[in-house]
Amino acid sequence: MKLEDRKLPGLALALDAEAMRGRLAQFVAPQTERNELRIELLKHAPGKRCVIEYRWEAARETSPRSRFIGKLYRKDRGQAVYENMRQLWQAAAGTSFSMAEPLGYLPELGMVLQRFIPGTRLCDFSPSDDLPAAMHGVAENLAALHGLALAGGETRGLEDHLRKYCHPGPEVLLTTCPESAELVERLLNGLRADMSLALAPLVPVHGDLNLAQIFISDARARFIDFDGSCLSHAALDLGNFLVTLQVHFPQQYEALAQAFWSGYLNRRSPQTLHGLQTYQAFAYLRRAVICARTPEVSEWRQQVRSLLEAGNALLD
Repeated sequence: MKLEDRKLPGLALALDAEAMRGRLAQFVAPQTERNELRIELLKHAPGKRCVIEYRWEAARETSPRSRFIGKLYRKDRGQAVYENMRQLWQAAAGTSFSMAEPLGYLPELGMVLQRFIPGTRLCDFSPSDDLPAAMHGVAENLAALHGLALAGGETRGLEDHLRKYCHPGPEVLLTTCPESAELVERLLNGLRADMSLALAPLVPVHGDLNLAQIFISDARARFIDFDGSCLSHAALDLGNFLVTLQVHFPQQYEALAQAFWSGYLNRRSPQTLHGLQTYQAFAYLRRAVICARTPEVSEWRQQVRSLLEAGNALLD
């Protein structure tokens, strides 16, 4: 498989089976019989990141297969992501929190190597699947994450999240959708006026939890993609996830939200809910900015307005 990306210089090597056999061998149990190494490119955002699956086929049917996920980053971003994941993994020891196991960082590739997680991504569920049971599993795992005793880590607040997730900035809406300027200003002022965030404890958060980052197996949830993980308000994860449910499962939302809260509040104090509506409104603003960045979508201006109105309704 040939693929070049000048901002991800390790990509060509990462797709070379012979080159990767030796690099992956250290993460396979010594007694495991190995055969062909299969490589599948799962996702590639040119110049930003790339996700690759490595599947080491067993020499015999009775032998287990070894599967890994390699994620390439530009510059030295992967090193910071790996260290963050390693701290979470260590803090999770002896707890119920479940995540992809970070195996190592390969600096010559800019790659974070993780163990493969089995299960079905929540974004691949249909309304006929047992979504309430999945919600309960997500809630329990998220509550366990928010309860981890993390020794340290980067701390981020609302303004940091506005810069990171509303890139290039919510102000872009003022120029791309001037007819919605009043809605934008009102929403930003409402977000920044929430004094309850000062009372919210700072906990380990995923940072960007959505349906594609959650794997479900036997109603148990496991999380991946901790690029945005930090110490922040639990409401960041909660608000983003609830809005995601509202958007993707509007007909089932009330039942799914009820199943989620029954699992979450069994494990976490209501004190962690400070700022919940603020971060739900933030999630709508974030989606509005994304809409404005993709004007090729039909009726995008109306979508932007609807999202901004939904965010303001929460704050009103």
